[in-house]
Amino acid sequence: MSIATLLRHVGVNVPRYVAVNGSVVLGRPTESSGLSLTPHRFHGGSLDDGAQATSPTDAWWDTDTERRQRDETVMAHYFPGFVVTPEDYGYVGILDSGRGRFEVLVRPRANGRCPHITPVSPKRLGRTEGKWWRRAPHLYDSGDLCVAAPTDWNPDRDTTATAIAWAAHWFASYTEWRMGGAWPTEGYGAVA
Repeated sequence: MSIATLLRHVGVNVPRYVAVNGSVVLGRPTESSGLSLTPHRFHGGSLDDGAQATSPTDAWWDTDTERRQRDETVMAHYFPGFVVTPEDYGYVGILDSGRGRFEVLVRPRANGRCPHITPVSPKRLGRTEGKWWRRAPHLYDSGDLCVAAPTDWNPDRDTTATAIAWAAHWFASYTEWRMGGAWPTEGYGAVA
């Protein structure tokens, strides 16, 4: 059980945010300290992790310059260590959960849905249980992280930085799962 979950059990709801290094921090962020987590639920993944529904020539980052500029500005502010991939629009960088460092490739989808988040290092996410390997929960069959239900993503509100914050939350949960065998949270809900 995480500290935030324990506090919630006694009636205290503590907001969470993600610092620029990728660690999940409790409390209210200042403008320069990190990105507030927006509501999302790790929904378990599926066989179809939302392959591109439109052709790359119709990609929003090529057709909507204002949205791309906003996306790049927010990324530079909250995740300055992430770099744009040279072959197409996406980012690669390291998230540090405080219990491990995880390199990820984040590729926005041409159709504007939540970006693909692919673990680069380590590639294989799971834990050894006795002599068996158990794959981590909340992964798509492709190995991409399942950081949110499709309905959690709002392209008018969310940017690539949102998906990276959700990935940081995923990795924080993953490190707790690796140590104790129980996934500590199903995501993050807004404080009412």
